Amino acid sequence: MSAPVIEKLAASMEAIEAILEKYVNKSSLDKTNFIHFVLILAIVLFLSFVVFDIKRHDERSFVFYLLFFIWIAYGAGSNKISSFEFRKSTDYTPAAAFSGICLCWWVALTDYFLVLDQTSRFSGFFLAFSLLLTFGLMLDFIHFFSDKVEKPITPQYVIRIGQVVLLATLGASFYFLINGTWDYHIGDPFEFLSRVMQG
Repeated sequence: MSAPVIEKLAASMEAIEAILEKYVNKSSLDKTNFIHFVLILAIVLFLSFVVFDIKRHDERSFVFYLLFFIWIAYGAGSNKISSFEFRKSTDYTPAAAFSGICLCWWVALTDYFLVLDQTSRFSGFFLAFSLLLTFGLMLDFIHFFSDKVEKPITPQYVIRIGQVVLLATLGASFYFLINGTWDYHIGDPFEFLSRVMQG
């Protein structure tokens, strides 16, 4: 091989190593993400139990779309998804994953406890998708503790909690997929808005 080709290959390998170092071996977690975890959970609870009556079908559907929008907004701040330049210090990938997990569990729990007829298989698909998000977030936590020089081993309770959540999600997903119907219980977001506009 000629020298220019070898130099280009070496430069390509360095670029790949830099990408792997940035996105695979390092955690995206920081204090800001932990604050956003609390904020996301507070928003989910506030929308579900204070602002809206999720026992009503149209309000439950509207809350779903609000939570979906929040997930998309956090996804826009993810270094692993987008290439916007306004993020210099914080990568919101973990917050986006947590927001997606909350949305998926919200769909499943409201389906199980509030829908009067049979549960939906679509809730099982939401939970199956949240398995991927949970696994990615668990890896972020493992890398977060591994990055710390003074304590390079991830605490067992973090591993155990992640395993329990993964198993619970898998079991719940199978429950909905096996026992559910193909009815989608999330309605039109404009149904609630039109009712409010009409008084």
